[in-house]
Amino acid sequence: MNIDLQKLLELIIPLLTVIFGALSVYLRTNEKIMNSSIKYITEAEEMYKDVSKSGGQKFSWVVDTLYNMVPRPLRVVITKKFVEKMVQGTFNSIEAYAKTQIDKAVDNYFENISNKNKEGNSGKETNPGIGDANND
Repeated sequence: MNIDLQKLLELIIPLLTVIFGALSVYLRTNEKIMNSSIKYITEAEEMYKDVSKSGGQKFSWVVDTLYNMVPRPLRVVITKKFVEKMVQGTFNSIEAYAKTQIDKAVDNYFENISNKNKEGNSGKETNPGIGDANND
């Protein structure tokens, strides 16, 4: 059985075109979801700011909003569970960054207080009542 190279190429080229086209759509959708996740997390925080214990609602809203961006044919590959993991990963990164910034701000605050105390005590040290001319 001898397959003609021309016929083989006629089969492979359209197949590769479909595969690379699907891969391109997948990568663009994945990037769009990743880039939008921070935006929608922020929106959810604003929407639910007056609702206590709303973490689950916010998370579900963000996941649903992002999942609706996925084209239906890609939902076989980009599942809702996949979007949930992306949102949770994004949230964890934001939270870690915020904690780092808070730690830096607290450190700077205490360093400034310490420096002001040192500046205030850098002049003549006096003990009230000892060696004071008014107390003799």
